[in-house]
Amino acid sequence: MRAGTGLRSLIPLLVCGVMAATAGCGGSTDEQGGESLELEAKWHDRISEAVNAKPDGCKAGVGGACETHAAAVHAITERLHKEVEARPDKDRYQATLDGTTAINEQYDQYFTELCATVPETTVDAATTQKFNTCSGLYTSIITGANDLQNNLRPSE
Repeated sequence: MRAGTGLRSLIPLLVCGVMAATAGCGGSTDEQGGESLELEAKWHDRISEAVNAKPDGCKAGVGGACETHAAAVHAITERLHKEVEARPDKDRYQATLDGTTAINEQYDQYFTELCATVPETTVDAATTQKFNTCSGLYTSIITGANDLQNNLRPSE
């Protein structure tokens, strides 16, 4: 086997991935790709922009800046959830609904834990535990939103 041939086999996958993000791949028909890509086209960039708009002051998943960021991501995914719920074919978007529901639950817990008030530097076990809880919830919200971008197509 020649050096570099493993990479060559990945090129079609990369090209397909780029094409899928814009117009579908593998010869999708209107039945599979036309209207089903509508949700992806509308929400992929919105979610990506919200996730990438992390404020400079948000470093560890706690504090006001991180709460603001988590709230912005949650607001986008909540609007997506409402739109999917209103679709007549919402059953085909169960992965999207599951993802948005999980983010909603994590954000509710993040807000309930008062994570905006948790310091980045902890001095006792209770504060350290709260920091770990809040940091984990923040990470779950952001990771969940990133994963959601891959679940905007209907299942068959």
